[in-house]
Amino acid sequence: MNKIEEKFNKFSYMVMKEADAKKNELISQAEKESTEAVAEKEILFLKKAYSRIHESLVKIEKEHNEEVSKAILASKQALFNRREEILQQVFSNVRKELEAFKSNEEYKSYMIKTILQAFEQIGQGEILIYADSDDIPLIEEIRTKSGTIFELLESEEQLVGGCIICNKSKGLLYDYSFINGLDAERASFLENYGLSID
Repeated sequence: MNKIEEKFNKFSYMVMKEADAKKNELISQAEKESTEAVAEKEILFLKKAYSRIHESLVKIEKEHNEEVSKAILASKQALFNRREEILQQVFSNVRKELEAFKSNEEYKSYMIKTILQAFEQIGQGEILIYADSDDIPLIEEIRTKSGTIFELLESEEQLVGGCIICNKSKGLLYDYSFINGLDAERASFLENYGLSID
């Protein structure tokens, strides 16, 4: 019986050894599958986390850009308003200076010189002069003293001084009004004095 026992023990040992090997293999495979499953879940969670972080960054950048845009727009509006205040103040002062100029003798000399030079430039023909109502007596006096013939009308728009001279026959018009000069200066003022807004 010893031999049977010995064979049985050997057989038992081999079965146990094989069972132990199978057990270790199953445990190893289970650990591997578990590790792979955990790794896949980690990658999935990391991808989701990355996606959320990326979305959050995009949202934050968009909000930041909107705030910056609003601030730039607000500062440009404030700059535009201040520029308009400066323009109004400067050209209001210029207009006052022109009104003061109109009330002294130099203005009369200026008008005589301007009208006589304009007649030389505009030539012969049917001449028409437009002026502000307060300048009409002065221009009538110039017409009388110079002996020139022209039609004189009150301008529909305020000229602030000076006049507009037309040669209807030749289709020529010369604008010597102060308002024309003011408008031209106002248009170039922003560029000339560095007040343009980009």
